[in-house]
Amino acid sequence: MKIRNTLPSAVTMGNITCGFFSILCASNYQFEIAAWLIVVAMVLDAFDGRLARMMKCTSEIGAQLDSMADLVTFGIAPAMLLIKACTDFSSVFLWGVGSFFMICAAFRLARFNIQKNDNTTMSSHFYTGLPTTLSGGTIAQLVILDHFIQVKFGIDVVATLLPFVTFTLGLFMVSKVPFFNITGKIGLKQGVWLMMLEFSAAILFFVLTPVLTLSTVLSCYLIICAMYGVVKSRHLKKEYSTT
Repeated sequence: MKIRNTLPSAVTMGNITCGFFSILCASNYQFEIAAWLIVVAMVLDAFDGRLARMMKCTSEIGAQLDSMADLVTFGIAPAMLLIKACTDFSSVFLWGVGSFFMICAAFRLARFNIQKNDNTTMSSHFYTGLPTTLSGGTIAQLVILDHFIQVKFGIDVVATLLPFVTFTLGLFMVSKVPFFNITGKIGLKQGVWLMMLEFSAAILFFVLTPVLTLSTVLSCYLIICAMYGVVKSRHLKKEYSTT
């Protein structure tokens, strides 16, 4: 019983630990390791809440720990990664962009907690604004992609655009633009065989080309869902999911 109650919190602690070590790695200019730690934390973050609900051991302290972990791992760690990795810009500019991103992440997490406590009824098919996890993960995958392009082609394009992409991600987080919740469409309801086929294809693609997989999936999701959200926002109004 005790193991069942503490297992989801242990996964959350793994999330925040990855964020902490990501900050340390970024401080020591180990950018690729720092970025991959954020990606690992994304996987852990995807499972802690589902694990708690599946084991019927959700708690208020678990929800608060999850928010704190997300702020460290997907708010502070990506901001630190941005500041240390983008050496072509002035420190003041990077500090400003990094601070803005971190504040936007904190605001979105606080808004989510308030709306969840108020039991606001919203559509489970959409997020309100860009989720903090995806924002931090996007910065991480762009740093990984930048390293890949530098090794293969010797050019530094991604790092030049990263501060502006980070600022845009911050705006999306605090906005009310609805982002389609694709994870809500993936599950047992669509059929076990189809779900297994989707996960098998995703794992195979990731094993073969992990860098391109991250970049392709996250970039396509952000572009398509942002465009869809802008078009549909007038019709959806307040029926957003804040998960």
